Amino acid sequence: MKIMNLLAMSLVSAAALSFSSCSSNDDLTGGGTQSQADGVYMTLSIAGSNQSTRTEGTVTNSGIAGESTITEGTLYLYSNKTHECVFRKVITSKMFEEDTPNKTKPIKISVNSVDTEDKDTYTVYFMANKTGIEDPLATDASFAISENGGAEYGLTDESKIVMFNQNDHSKHANHSTVKFTADNNVSTNPATAETVYLDRVVARIDEPTVAATNITSAEGNTENTENVTATIAGITYEKYAISNVNNYSYFVQKWSPDFSTLSVKWGDTETTKYFQPTSFFGDAKAPANLDKFGNVKYNYVFENTTTDASEATALYFQIKANLTTEAATNADFADGTFYRYDKKLYTRIADIFKDAEKGIVSNPFTESGETTAADVVASIKDASGNLISDEGEGGLNEFRNKYKIEVFRAGSMYYYYPIQDNTYKKETAYSVLRNSIYQLTVTKISEVGKDIPNGPTPDENNPNYYMTVQVQVNPWILNTKEIELK
Repeated sequence: MKIMNLLAMSLVSAAALSFSSCSSNDDLTGGGTQSQADGVYMTLSIAGSNQSTRTEGTVTNSGIAGESTITEGTLYLYSNKTHECVFRKVITSKMFEEDTPNKTKPIKISVNSVDTEDKDTYTVYFMANKTGIEDPLATDASFAISENGGAEYGLTDESKIVMFNQNDHSKHANHSTVKFTADNNVSTNPATAETVYLDRVVARIDEPTVAATNITSAEGNTENTENVTATIAGITYEKYAISNVNNYSYFVQKWSPDFSTLSVKWGDTETTKYFQPTSFFGDAKAPANLDKFGNVKYNYVFENTTTDASEATALYFQIKANLTTEAATNADFADGTFYRYDKKLYTRIADIFKDAEKGIVSNPFTESGETTAADVVASIKDASGNLISDEGEGGLNEFRNKYKIEVFRAGSMYYYYPIQDNTYKKETAYSVLRNSIYQLTVTKISEVGKDIPNGPTPDENNPNYYMTVQVQVNPWILNTKEIELK
């Protein structure tokens, strides 16, 4: 199958996207090699680009081969007089054949239902790797709800990434047009459409990089955790999870008339708005779905914009704190588990009792049945001497909430980071946009994280725990090769 490699062209603003469905006499045969007595012919070029018109800076990521592959699609022609879709045609895999590198097999595209007398101009659209969409420019035309937040429209073993005409600050869809005359009624004299550029309809979020190796919290800062350096010798990145992945997407990006503000499609209810919302990972009292943390290399998601950090498409980081030799000595648990109580770190419940006797902290166990440190530790150990599970009566969650003690199982800490696009910041604080790759590198961590993903925050003014994250946003470069369909 011929591989067409592409990038981007653009569309009209949201105000102009009010079109009726394609006419009933369109060609949906999926052919294109047959002649039609009353038809005319056109050639279509779908080209790649070396740079993004939206994203600033040097392009450094070309993506992977499958992200640029097109095996089928649908061509649409819209009249600039009536704003109606007058013709659509399924382009099948048989039409994307290539004999040798740099040699494209000519393909005829026969067209009907177009005006050759009044010289009407037609805008050209192309939906790659998706068929069956009647009118992609309808006011509310969108992809149906996905159970995996757009991943089904990205690269899988069964499909290729869905792409559509680019829409951004620099290019608009009406830049790709074609006119027909009576002379185009033979395949040897086709009308030539202006080049169409495509955007992938999804963004890609890559597995993050954690370059920080230590927590750099300043000792003695009353707003932060105390005795960090005495307790934690270094940190190790473990896993991550993505939250608030949009379940819907418009076919066409919906921009304000001046192309300054992007609107996105959301579900009608809180349960359909996002795949894996923040609540999916628990609340301040209990964690949930920790098994969803992993090390997936690439994630394909629908675009999302919001001013609310709790609803931003975001990453949860799971990072392990490695204890100092002193802190690990005679610790209650050998797996690196530690506690935080009253902004201070502990590895032994006995040390909380000692600090309480000195008046440094209050004793959280004064009114409980556990009268000694040994009793307390025994209450959170199972028969094998390991830390008890989070769930159920008498579980670790109950312990956390009863005594207001954070328990960092095996030293794992959690951080939440809402993604910000580097260039789109006019009307929203947090955003991911289609056809962009988001690569996050954590360069600094200056506070101990949470013991559970949505646990209590020591400093409510800084819910991200002073993480310094470098976000690199790359457009996908698809290829510089142009092809011509005849």
